[in-house]
Amino acid sequence: MRLALLRPAFASILGALALVACGDDDAADPIDGGAVDARVPLDAYVPPDAHVAPDAYVEPDAHVEPDASVPRSEVLHDADGANARYRGIGRARVPSSCTATLLDVGGDDDAPAYALTAGHCTLWWENDESFEGRVLDEPGEVVFRFFTDTVDAQHAVAVEVAAFSSMRGTDLAVLELDTTVGALRTAGIEGIALATALPATGAAITNVGAPLATGDDPEEHLRLGRCTLGERVSLVEFEWLWPDAVANDCPEIRTGSSGSPLLDASGAIFAVINTTGEERPHAICHLGRPCELEASGPATYDGVSYAIPVAGLSACFVDGAIDLAATGCPLASGAVIDSARETARYQRPSETNTTIRVTLTASEGFTHYRAKAGPAQSTDCRDEAGYGAALAIDAAPTFEAPLPTADGLTVVCVRGGPAADAIQPATHAVAWVTASDSTPPALPLPVRHDPPEADSVRFWVDVENPTYAGYDRKSGPAATTDCDDPEGYQFVNVRFGQFTVTSEGGPTRVCVVASDWADNVSEPMEWVFFE
Repeated sequence: MRLALLRPAFASILGALALVACGDDDAADPIDGGAVDARVPLDAYVPPDAHVAPDAYVEPDAHVEPDASVPRSEVLHDADGANARYRGIGRARVPSSCTATLLDVGGDDDAPAYALTAGHCTLWWENDESFEGRVLDEPGEVVFRFFTDTVDAQHAVAVEVAAFSSMRGTDLAVLELDTTVGALRTAGIEGIALATALPATGAAITNVGAPLATGDDPEEHLRLGRCTLGERVSLVEFEWLWPDAVANDCPEIRTGSSGSPLLDASGAIFAVINTTGEERPHAICHLGRPCELEASGPATYDGVSYAIPVAGLSACFVDGAIDLAATGCPLASGAVIDSARETARYQRPSETNTTIRVTLTASEGFTHYRAKAGPAQSTDCRDEAGYGAALAIDAAPTFEAPLPTADGLTVVCVRGGPAADAIQPATHAVAWVTASDSTPPALPLPVRHDPPEADSVRFWVDVENPTYAGYDRKSGPAATTDCDDPEGYQFVNVRFGQFTVTSEGGPTRVCVVASDWADNVSEPMEWVFFE
């Protein structure tokens, strides 16, 4: 059964993006040295029973108090100077509200000051390029000395330029502050050093961040969480593939925590928070539901947070000033090949849908490319092995890879250069991720209705992308309306999230089906009213 599907535009998706979860994460399952329960494989699927008729309207659950046994972070105070070492960690608005850290990268008092945060905080979410020396879309600031008990001592510094910002294979931004190291030192604010190596898995670590307030927790100043470092993993979240991330169980990671530092035993920064796993079972590898690429395939872990390593980043600074071309700088800077995935991010394999296509465009001196493709869990774009021979873009402007018939993730890696023998190193590859998805949305659907009126009943539908992305419905006399018949279904405008059915003058049957982003259609749910 094929029905109409409303797939939101990519711009609309980005407008709602929050890589670090909103809301209370008190129910998070902490990791212990990287071992986490509640794995949800991408291909897990339980065939639904057809024609599930849910109960009538159910009152929502009452407010549930947080579990006191769950680890919490502590709000930091500095009136007595006890936390002076954290004065260089503050609230960034660039323009997203995140956490940023003043860096200690050497140089004299006249050296420029830099702050480190997550790349997605600049709202430049492209997965196929990095930005250097780019002016922010609107003037920003970082507020240091961001303690709850010294509000009058807060110190705001303007930010207009990101020296580096990228979500291509990483999630980091280095902000140029409109001040000097010496001026901040005079204000009692010192930078924090970058670590030279990551701690061992299982090590005790610290997170200091400035998450936003929630309904249950109005405090939004600096807070400290004590946690454990998990394993290094490859991570996928929607369009982004991060081949080197570290898991952690730091408490109360939520909106505003993005960019907050993970500190080792010496107090040096070795990673910055970039995302966390929400309990959203229908959004595997999607926004707010990152998945780890394990040998058996993608897997998700509720409540686990992830950070991007920055150990060794000090090599990108010379005499206190950023130099992305400096020897040993791990940031992959410079232009990369102009590419675009022609096919959709989510695809349903069929006899007529068998390939993934990535198009290449000759620009900025790039005339040739090399490419490879394979399962995301076993294909590393940074590895030179597996790339095909160099091809001229003009002669072969589209790279095609087979679309697997089994559910899972495939990555296409492309890298370019000005000649066949001058292709950029694999560190500059662009990764395009595609999900093969032949699994229909499962029943019961996230659909509910109000208590019926005398001759009408109002329904509500919840969008849970990418699984429950669109809905169609039909209604008619109960005796003659067949929910299995695709004829007669009408599109439900999910922007409003509701529709009303009126009585047919007797028993009335209502049918609803859901569609996902791969155009799989669910079995129908049905109700009978006005009997």
